[in-house]
Amino acid sequence: MYGELIIGLNMVFNFTILSFANKMQNVKIGLARLCLASFVGAIPVVFFPVSFWTILVAFISMTVVAFGKTFGPWRKSASMVLIGALFAGGLLTALQYNVRIFGGYQAVIIYAGIAYFALYLIKRKWLDVRTSQHVSELLANSTLHIWGREIPVTVFVDSGNSCTEPLSGYPVHFIALRTIEDFIPESLKQPLISWNPQGPSLVDFPEEYRKALRLVRILTVQGKSWAVGIKYDHWSIEGGGELEQGFIVITKEDRRYPEGAHAILHVSAMEKIIGERGKEHVK
Repeated sequence: MYGELIIGLNMVFNFTILSFANKMQNVKIGLARLCLASFVGAIPVVFFPVSFWTILVAFISMTVVAFGKTFGPWRKSASMVLIGALFAGGLLTALQYNVRIFGGYQAVIIYAGIAYFALYLIKRKWLDVRTSQHVSELLANSTLHIWGREIPVTVFVDSGNSCTEPLSGYPVHFIALRTIEDFIPESLKQPLISWNPQGPSLVDFPEEYRKALRLVRILTVQGKSWAVGIKYDHWSIEGGGELEQGFIVITKEDRRYPEGAHAILHVSAMEKIIGERGKEHVK
């Protein structure tokens, strides 16, 4: 009974640390495999005297079962397991000497809960930092060339924007009205502002601009509606790149534009933005 209890307690700590590494490295190991790895890592401390070699065998066997034998992925995940173990061990050692907690099995359960919560907070903070980094990589400065004007626009590539103009298949980008309003020709501005998304018709638009306009079907959480797509001359990205030919749809609301962006680009622009960033790093 004592051996089973020790294995169970070690499994709890092993599972906590493996779950931390699994989330930090985003390797998506299943629950059953994590439990098996936790069990494998708990076995050596029961059947062998506690020593450096026992701990090493437990660590290697546990991480190999969890993350596989391929050296590259194993090394990254095992490093994160080691970081989690050192952090949790240091935290619990400090608590043991500075905070009075019930003895026995209750203390082990409390310590496991504290370790899990602390590692969870670290994971959340790290994921927030990583998300912010990815978001910043998809932001760029650009210049939109349209109506004979050059408009500076901060753009963001949205992987969820796959909207295209149905006839040409060209990508559709969304841009905030406040960013472009001062550049819109007066004869075109009023029909755009008074556009009825439920009644698709371009007859109210000036003839001189109508050839550059297309009806675009938009699907949002509110349902389906129509928007006016406006063909731009070209759109240059900071660093020398240029977006392929496409259309813009002007939106009155920009509160959901991330990171202060003025425009949401089609997902196809992602390769262009990241490619230009890669060229800058090479330089």
